[in-house]
Amino acid sequence: MAPRNSRGKAKGEKKKKEEKVLPVVMDITVHLPDETHVILKGISTDRILDVRRLLSVNTEACNITNFSLSHEVRGLRLKDTVDVSALRPCVLTLTEDDYDEESAVAHVRRVLDIVACTASFGSSVTAKDQLKPEASKNAAVAQEKGCAAAKKTVSGANKESASKSSTKDVPVDAEGEMSHSCPNLGTFYDFFSLSHLAPPLQFIRRANKRQVEEISADDHLFSLDVRSSSLNLSFLAIQCLPVSLVSVIYLFDNDQIKLCNGKLVHVESCRKGFYSVAKQRILCHNLVDLLRQLSKAFDKAYNDLMKAFTERNKFGNLPYGFRANTWLVPPIVAQSPSNFPPLPMEDGTWGGNGGGLGRDEKNDSIPWAYEFSVLASMPSKTAEERQIRDRKAFLLHSLFVDTAIFRAIRTVKHVMGKMNPTCSIKDCETLYSERVGGLNIMVMKDAPNASCKVDTKIDGIQATGVDQTNLRERNLLKGITADENTVAHDTSTLGVLNVRYCGYIAFVKVEGRENEKSSPPYQSIELEQPEGGANALNINSVRLLLHKTIPSELNKAASPSQVLEHEELSSSQVLIERLLEESLTKLEEEELERKPFVRWELGACWIQHLQDQNSTQKDKKPSREKSKNEMKLGGLGTPLRSLKNKKKSDGNMGSGSSNSHPDAVENVTAASIESQLETSSKDDELVLKRKLSEEAFARLEESKTGLHHKTLQELIELSQKYYTEVALPKLVADFGSLELSPVDGRTLTDFMHTRGLQMRSLGHVVKLSEKLSHVQSLCIHEMIVRAFKHILQAVIATVVKIDKLAVSIASALNLMFGVPKNGELHKSCKIHSLVWKWLQVFLMKRYEWDISNLDFKDIRKFAILRGLCQKVGIELVPRDFDMDSPSPFQPSDIVSLVPVHKQAACSSADGRQLLESSKTALDKGKLEDAVTYGTKALSKLVAVCGPYHRMTAGAYSLLAVVLYHTGDFNQATIYQQKALDINERELGLDHPDTMKSYGDLAVFYYRLQHTELALKYVCLHFIYGHFTVLRIKA
Repeated sequence: MAPRNSRGKAKGEKKKKEEKVLPVVMDITVHLPDETHVILKGISTDRILDVRRLLSVNTEACNITNFSLSHEVRGLRLKDTVDVSALRPCVLTLTEDDYDEESAVAHVRRVLDIVACTASFGSSVTAKDQLKPEASKNAAVAQEKGCAAAKKTVSGANKESASKSSTKDVPVDAEGEMSHSCPNLGTFYDFFSLSHLAPPLQFIRRANKRQVEEISADDHLFSLDVRSSSLNLSFLAIQCLPVSLVSVIYLFDNDQIKLCNGKLVHVESCRKGFYSVAKQRILCHNLVDLLRQLSKAFDKAYNDLMKAFTERNKFGNLPYGFRANTWLVPPIVAQSPSNFPPLPMEDGTWGGNGGGLGRDEKNDSIPWAYEFSVLASMPSKTAEERQIRDRKAFLLHSLFVDTAIFRAIRTVKHVMGKMNPTCSIKDCETLYSERVGGLNIMVMKDAPNASCKVDTKIDGIQATGVDQTNLRERNLLKGITADENTVAHDTSTLGVLNVRYCGYIAFVKVEGRENEKSSPPYQSIELEQPEGGANALNINSVRLLLHKTIPSELNKAASPSQVLEHEELSSSQVLIERLLEESLTKLEEEELERKPFVRWELGACWIQHLQDQNSTQKDKKPSREKSKNEMKLGGLGTPLRSLKNKKKSDGNMGSGSSNSHPDAVENVTAASIESQLETSSKDDELVLKRKLSEEAFARLEESKTGLHHKTLQELIELSQKYYTEVALPKLVADFGSLELSPVDGRTLTDFMHTRGLQMRSLGHVVKLSEKLSHVQSLCIHEMIVRAFKHILQAVIATVVKIDKLAVSIASALNLMFGVPKNGELHKSCKIHSLVWKWLQVFLMKRYEWDISNLDFKDIRKFAILRGLCQKVGIELVPRDFDMDSPSPFQPSDIVSLVPVHKQAACSSADGRQLLESSKTALDKGKLEDAVTYGTKALSKLVAVCGPYHRMTAGAYSLLAVVLYHTGDFNQATIYQQKALDINERELGLDHPDTMKSYGDLAVFYYRLQHTELALKYVCLHFIYGHFTVLRIKA
């Protein structure tokens, strides 16, 4: 929770009435080169950069990538920062620009991206699914069954397409999917798949450079071979094949297999566009227009695809531009997990990547310590100065995070390559350290003991090198003196990152050299943010693939490999059970932690609570005189009255003559006590002044809470009392009032950490939430996920050879999720008895909660699996796992390991405060204030984080909800579409923010009477909601 900006305001300062800026819907007309025009629905707060984004999701203009926009008054080549509201009239002209090699490659990537939905997101079919045990006796029989199954799928799809529209709705039975307790993982991507349509392209690939007389050597960029569809096909059974790899396609028709070759076209890329070198010599600025003229099949297939896009969503948000950034890989990857065919956005062949800024090593040499020191010294007294400072802080920290992640991964891989498998390593032993530029990297081995809790906090003991006592004091003082500059000024925390990867933990820390003070000052680097903050680093893109060999083909018998695989799983599970038994023994001997860690956010929330209390008391009519019984020291510490009475009582016991002059004795005693308190208070203030800067101590004193009179020990004790008696009950109360609505462990963790609460209090939250069954379920599932996380991390840490990781992970998952045989089955629930024992002891030791009375049948295994994969960094194949079998998972289901990292959050403190103000105004029904605060919060976050960064999407979403409540459904829908556009591509399809956008859009479109579209989005909301803990009922 960001501290309030009003803490340092002088008493009696009048609030300036801010001018209200209300956004309005605008029609933006753009004239295209073919003398047609499109009308875009924008908002008065949009800029030219937003217009470019709107054009990219318009079916008429999505294939145009290299262009500039001009205006009859403002002139040619408008900058991206120009406000649309300043254009009179709001009519723009699109002018196609010449290509260079980079922009031409980007254009080809866009074309591949647009058509990818016809092949990349179809249902995954793995060898395990096709080759049943009874069919593996004869390869021909297996192939025949595969063909029959494919034919059945084709005929069913043709019937469905004949009876319904050409678009493919959610391909699951809505009633069954919404009411069934087990989600269907195999349909995770189906909403975004248009595999029932003929793909306009089979492939585009680079060719050897050809000499063409019509193109000069200076203008020629590169050569292409393009194979387009040559037949008008109703259905292509190539869902399992990557569009970039196949050169032929198979049709199933009347039990016959027919081979259909597409038309191969030779294309030359030049500065003016794309040129065909066949009989027809045609030059077009974009590739789609060229292929439309060359191939009627492509023209029809592309038109069908655009029609499907339009019928899917009339308001844009085309199903392209996705990245592989969830725990379930795209279905196309299931066919070749060793190669991991990339989606076009991340295909390096066409200039794509996983985003981020630190992929090359040139940023390693940046003087990070100097840059962060410059950041801390920037002026920040006014809102304008803080916005400039926050922008630099955000860009610098983002660059540091990306650079540190890539450097940490390279260092871990270096250590893995040098490791001797035979040497023994102690738990959490430092294996390697190095200094690269201004970064210090330290790598240690993760603990192969599931009961060991490794300190990976960015402000913990391991990262800071401070002992536990001093660390608690440091964080608490930071919190109670926090203001809007705290995060930017705490460069020691901003410059720390840790990465957990393949059984190793890497810490990256910014450190300055000793001679930097005497050396001449550096010139501060210029920071940029390409694409308005979009395409930020996708951590999944730096995955470690666990399959190094290509799997067996579908028509090849797999009996020997299945037997060998079963033996490997069995032997691996024996080792994991032994590891779990040893960890369980150590866990039972573990003592409860008596001195817990203190988060700095707790101090900020605590002092905010005290200030709210004081303001509430001031609003009440004060009595003229306070009785002696009401005298207290600011509501904190020991009441003065009790001290007086205690001293008086002691005096009466010690002397019998004191009764002769009771008033005089009482006055002397009170004066003595007050003198002692003043002396003690001054001593305490001196201690705090030595610990704090002058500005921090002044803020604490001006808070009018009296905390500056307390000792450090008293502050810690009082903060823990606030933690237990106020913060935790208030959290539960906010859950009950729906002010906070967590849907999974990730959002629950964010809510608790923002309030300074630790996850070790989950057991306490469960006890306080007796009337909130959904909150109890969420907390219980999160505790189980964290208990399983320790097992899985320990298993990964024990594996020496990378090629054994998939087997070990699959065995661990089978042990935790499978239903074992009767001999190993727990009596009361379908779970391994050893795993149940681990859950009992772990949850009691770490969370002080007894799981014995829980009916394990109520546990949603898929929600546990999702949370576990996210926390450990595992990517799975999207197929339907049989959780009622002893071995639901096979090694082939485990595709890769993804780094898991932690770092400080850095954005706009003023923007966050405005968002909180907008939420508060909305709750109170002050809609105009909510719109004003929300609009200004969005403006702040756009200025700091960029218009298309994942952190800005939250501001778009909140403003959409506020506008909806004002009755402006059109604007609300446009803003929510902006949020969804960012969330789907940057956060993933089943991220809580993405699911919220689906649900909100369903309501918005329903109010706009777009019922069919509303049903599509509500189905998406229900389907992805099944993968979270909170079950959504129709």
